[in-house]
Amino acid sequence: MAAAARNIKAIDATSVHKICSGQVILDPSSALKELVENALDAGANKIEVRLKECGLDMLEVIDNGAGIKPEDYESLAGKHTTSKLAAFDDLTRLTTFGFRGEALSSLCAISASVVIQTRTAEQLVGTKLVYDRNGTLTSTESCAREVGTTVTLSNLFASLPVRHKDFHKNKPREFQRLVRKLQQYAIINSETRFVCSNTTAKSRNSVLSTQGTGRTLDCVTSLFGAKHRDMLQPLQFEDADASIKVEGLISKAAPACGLSSGDRQMFFLNKRPVDVPKLAKAINEVYKQYNMHQYPIYFLNISMPTTCYDVNVTPDKRQIMFHNEAILVQVLCVCCLSFDISQPGHPR
Repeated sequence: MAAAARNIKAIDATSVHKICSGQVILDPSSALKELVENALDAGANKIEVRLKECGLDMLEVIDNGAGIKPEDYESLAGKHTTSKLAAFDDLTRLTTFGFRGEALSSLCAISASVVIQTRTAEQLVGTKLVYDRNGTLTSTESCAREVGTTVTLSNLFASLPVRHKDFHKNKPREFQRLVRKLQQYAIINSETRFVCSNTTAKSRNSVLSTQGTGRTLDCVTSLFGAKHRDMLQPLQFEDADASIKVEGLISKAAPACGLSSGDRQMFFLNKRPVDVPKLAKAINEVYKQYNMHQYPIYFLNISMPTTCYDVNVTPDKRQIMFHNEAILVQVLCVCCLSFDISQPGHPR
């Protein structure tokens, strides 16, 4: 028997907030991404990530960035509050990571607690801020803190029991995703030192550590091993007509310089980690002309005007809509074909 029709009415604000927050913060790696991006936008050159039980019990990001001004405490975790946008047209000129004003608000909604410790260069002591699930500031008190910000999330997805149970059941999978995302930000921000540790009931382990030398190859070898120094070589190409520049590292053509799978391939767009399947497919096909049995390793940053693409497609901003994707694919193919990847540094 069909259910009786109900009158249409607005969903209550609390339910709307919880529904939308679950779409912004999809998993533990999404939570980490938002906090790391905030740290980078604040100018941090050292970022430490502390995890408990792979980030599910606690996820903490400590940075030495500019800190948060006292006048922003109240609105910090409000819905759609941001310092990055003043008008919609600003989207075409954005160079920062965050801009939607959804991250901290959503993290408040899905976490058991959100605590922030922060201090600016103008302040003598730090301030500890506690926010409730609505993003409302509930308490402030002085604390010892160097200039920068610490954000501590406790019991991620506590308000979403099904997702919470699934993530705990599949903890290794979620941890792998989280680490890969942190690796991406560490590689493209090689001038920033990244440190990450994970504490479990049995032990405390170092997850990764980079030195912040500013050299991408140093960062890659810190993350994946010294053997990459012999497997990779620099790649740089510029198409002035298309206003596109590609630079980074790619596998040499020798048989032992690739991998059996394409799980060490990273694209960045103006230093933002992105997923662009068509570009990955194009590079893999070109590389087969040199090494048909393996996939290339590559870490490539594409620089182009912000007016040539739209990053405001999905909440995580990883799916990009290009105004002319075909031109970009063509440029990348020419980039790889015009560079003899068997002879480092020597164009064909």
